[in-house]
Amino acid sequence: MKVEYLRTCNNSTMTRIVGRQNRSEFILDPVEAWHRGRRLDRMLARAQAARPRGVSRGTHAAFERLDAARRVEAARRLNRV
Repeated sequence: MKVEYLRTCNNSTMTRIVGRQNRSEFILDPVEAWHRGRRLDRMLARAQAARPRGVSRGTHAAFERLDAARRVEAARRLNRV
């Protein structure tokens, strides 16, 4: 799915969703949606690697590399499930 932001003639934006998505997949019951969100939160929390505590110093590039490695590890943990 791709989201495009288009400028209109009065300089406001409108959103157009491009792609195939079954709109009937949306959960309309708020309680069921809340429970599903809680399940997803628990699943994603298990996938996150623990961050070191305290203050760290380093270059922006070094922290970008650490963030990239953390994202790869989270993806590996999610794909194992």
